[in-house]
Amino acid sequence: MIDPPLSRLQWAKSSLLFGLLYTLLAYVITLNYTSFIQVSSTLGTVYLSFAFIGQIGLLCFLGVIISTCLVTLIKQKHLNLFILWLTGTGISILFFTDTQIYELYRFHLGGFVWSLVFGEGGSQVVSVSWLTKLLIAGVVFLFMGVCAVLLWVSIRLTQNRKLKNLRLSFYSLIVLSFLSANLIHAWYDAHGNTEIRAMTRHLPLYEPATAVRFMAKQGWIDPNTVTQRAPFAKEHTGQLNYPTQGYDIKADNKPNILFIAIDAWRGDTFDNTVTPYTFNLTQQSDALYFKDHQSGGNVTKGGIFSLFYGIPGTYWDAFTAAQLPPVFIQSLQKAGYETGIWSSGPIINPSFHRNVFSSIPNLATKTEGDAPYKRDRKITDNFVEFVKNTHSPFLSFLFFDAAHGYAPPEDYNPKFEPYWDRVDHLALNEDFDPTPYRNRYRTALHFIDEQIERVINSLEETNKLKDTIVIITSDHGEEFNDTEQNYWGHGSNFTQNQTHVPLVILWPGKAHKEYHHRTSHYDIVPTIMTEALGITTPMNTYSSGRSLFDPTGRDWLLVHSYFNYGVIMKDRIVTTFPTGQFEVTDLNLNKTDKNMPAGVTLSVLKEISRFYK
Repeated sequence: MIDPPLSRLQWAKSSLLFGLLYTLLAYVITLNYTSFIQVSSTLGTVYLSFAFIGQIGLLCFLGVIISTCLVTLIKQKHLNLFILWLTGTGISILFFTDTQIYELYRFHLGGFVWSLVFGEGGSQVVSVSWLTKLLIAGVVFLFMGVCAVLLWVSIRLTQNRKLKNLRLSFYSLIVLSFLSANLIHAWYDAHGNTEIRAMTRHLPLYEPATAVRFMAKQGWIDPNTVTQRAPFAKEHTGQLNYPTQGYDIKADNKPNILFIAIDAWRGDTFDNTVTPYTFNLTQQSDALYFKDHQSGGNVTKGGIFSLFYGIPGTYWDAFTAAQLPPVFIQSLQKAGYETGIWSSGPIINPSFHRNVFSSIPNLATKTEGDAPYKRDRKITDNFVEFVKNTHSPFLSFLFFDAAHGYAPPEDYNPKFEPYWDRVDHLALNEDFDPTPYRNRYRTALHFIDEQIERVINSLEETNKLKDTIVIITSDHGEEFNDTEQNYWGHGSNFTQNQTHVPLVILWPGKAHKEYHHRTSHYDIVPTIMTEALGITTPMNTYSSGRSLFDPTGRDWLLVHSYFNYGVIMKDRIVTTFPTGQFEVTDLNLNKTDKNMPAGVTLSVLKEISRFYK
């Protein structure tokens, strides 16, 4: 095919030209994604064009860079030809496979799909007919042939100098499109444009830039007046099928409902020393204490989303784009509940004002105070005033931040000793003694415990505690190098250090009891809706949870992070990665020879897709 032999520079030019051609092929293949994207404006068309050209092109360009480096170094005719052909064919087949999977399940290709086929029991879960196998083989051979032709064309045109500017212009267009799409998304996402945000999840591995907090600091947006869309408008639901069935509140008596959450409160710090007042609440006659409770996230985003929706945080982008509030909050508002939502940290980041609390009128998106403990006091003051003046029934949410910020008052006593007076995150490493750091965190929890006491006392003083269901929990845990693998904070793994959180519920009319079976944030909302609000619609029509009082064991539990999720099983943790890969470890993150059972994989994939149309 090549005569005379190509120089290193000519091999590089051939690779870049071949990459251009199979990128064009990839654009043709992935046009299928656009059939799931709703575009209703010129801005939406422009953004989608930039995002599509930039993201698909960039993914192909990564393959181009790798293959170009290889053929430039190797300079062996047949091996170089094989490397180029394999790169183009592989990328084309991957894109085609991903479009087919997305069409069926509304999620992109990843390691879970491979584990479904090749994992434990895969052959018993997925059966492929001979006709399907024949069609798959036909598609593979088709792309092999097409890429061989494109490679032949590329080699023949290598010497054409006129193509130099074409290559440069093409790859420049990809980079400029990618940057333009991210700038557009950052700006219009901050200004509440739901059309722009709705497109994100449809493109593979696409995580465009956001800058809500930055723009708020610059004064470019006012977080208190960012547009909130109509909460029940059907046209805003996009491709969502949530709930899958209608529902009505049938309760004769509508209890007040108060959620109290402490950011980054790990389960094993809920005791009589660190949080004495709150822990003693577990002994009340109507207290329900759940000792093995798991958040739906190892970060705030997944934890609060799963708490109020009762579904996985994998739906975050779709629900944020649609600004579709939880069935739980919708039902309470329709039933005439007043609302009081206060967070010590900003509600605009993560964008809870666009999903969980998108239907709350006059939502306070920030709290005054230049330190977490000051804002914690402020939201307590806000609730105390609210409960004095509000009429039943009401829904309220308090979200304390001092523990997350390791920020109790400087003069707070008692402090747990030894105490770290000044937090220096650069000092954290595998050899660092976590005791002073942990004690600062425990001191912050002790401070928040006093605020919770004020909250409960205000309910007692207004004679409303007897009519109020109080849920006390957290969004996620916090780690202090517990696994001795240099993990600190949260959002880094799915061990119990970061997912196990306290849960105590004061439920008037229920008898005191401790529960030892595993429960989850997914279970709280459906339990309240069924037990307190009289909703008889099956839980699975609006939730991934079950009753908190159901002792049936769980085979797996999905926990969401920033850009990925983990599956916690009885003897292993499956951690997914944004690249589509996954890793299986034991419960302490040690390597294991166990795999992801195909049956569990199939259940997980169904759960993260069933609320899409």
